[in-house]
Amino acid sequence: MEYKVVPFNSSKNVSNQLQNIIDSESNNGFRYINHQYSDKLLPGSSGCFGIGATPDRTTHVGLVVFEKS
Repeated sequence: MEYKVVPFNSSKNVSNQLQNIIDSESNNGFRYINHQYSDKLLPGSSGCFGIGATPDRTTHVGLVVFEKS
């Protein structure tokens, strides 16, 4: 078996994007298995003496898993 993991970027049309990824990979002979979606915390910066400081921010990470027999 061959497995493939495709990155999944969140957007306003999440369901359409996911469907497009599944359709595209299925045309290449891969079968959809699952998708994972989680949040990742990116640390901010304290800047120089507080000048230019940035807060922590959250980014969304998504992966779509496929297999091919």
